[in-house]
Amino acid sequence: MSEFQVRVVEVGEVRKHPGADNLSITEIGGAGGYPVIIRTGEFRPGDRAVYIPVGALLPADDERWDFLRKPGEKVAVEVAAKRLRGVFSMGLLTAADSSWQVGQDVAAELRIVRAEPADPATGNERDPGLLPVYTDLPALRAHPDVLVPGEEVVITEKIHGENARYVYGNGRLYCGSRTGWKDPASDVPQSQHWWEVGRRLGLDEKLARLSDIGIFGEVYGDARGFAYDATSKRRGFRMFDAMDIRRRAYLDWDDVVRVAEEAEVDLVPVLFRGSWSTDLRRLAEGESRLAAHVREGMVVRPAAERYDERVGRVILKLHGEDFLLRGKKGR
Repeated sequence: MSEFQVRVVEVGEVRKHPGADNLSITEIGGAGGYPVIIRTGEFRPGDRAVYIPVGALLPADDERWDFLRKPGEKVAVEVAAKRLRGVFSMGLLTAADSSWQVGQDVAAELRIVRAEPADPATGNERDPGLLPVYTDLPALRAHPDVLVPGEEVVITEKIHGENARYVYGNGRLYCGSRTGWKDPASDVPQSQHWWEVGRRLGLDEKLARLSDIGIFGEVYGDARGFAYDATSKRRGFRMFDAMDIRRRAYLDWDDVVRVAEEAEVDLVPVLFRGSWSTDLRRLAEGESRLAAHVREGMVVRPAAERYDERVGRVILKLHGEDFLLRGKKGR
């Protein structure tokens, strides 16, 4: 399921900003949801509004967003997290049309799209149909009640890089990004680092021995400020999931660990394993286990695979506040 939505919401509790009389705070989705700072009096509990999340790209010719642009500018603006006078805020609220219903996705009506770098289509090959696109991780802030207090979970570090997948089939190794399979004969530089990693790790022979298992992970080392233990010329790889491609089923965590050991690849750092409680959200913050820079966040999943009708597969992400605020100044 796609997690990016621009939804009509009902405003919940609104409280005063502790450091500014003209600002107030509300949380979209209730306690543990998305904190949003608004102008005092702009919205009241029970009002309908549109919640625009971090990462949304606002159209350049819509005047309602001019307050986010420099005077005279007419450019698309990406919504970012901010800390305003010491209080963290994620996203914007804007007025909802009277015909819109709570829960409705109005991204198309507002011409808002997700801001993300395009996966280079050049250098790709035909999809062999062996391994699907990796599951779209829903946000823990949007679904705080999906995890059951006390259930056994595994929390891993979220690495800032590029999604990668590897699978052996039809007598050869396939490797790709989240949405494209990379042609091994391509000379397109920006599409070849997936293959460089796969060849260096010998994944053709290793996955040939692991019959009908595909692996997912993060290729990293080229994101500004997030090299971890790699470089742009010698990227790293950390596995975070595996799938039985015959059953089209993701593996339980203990089986993921076993596959990583047999394939001789490193896993993403495990931050915690044990009983879930909401205070574990703190693990999204802090320093990376791989380098002396900020952690991107965390991914939490039950140790045993399960599904929930609200999100599908239960595996959720939580970005750290410090990661979202990197390079930005509060006011």
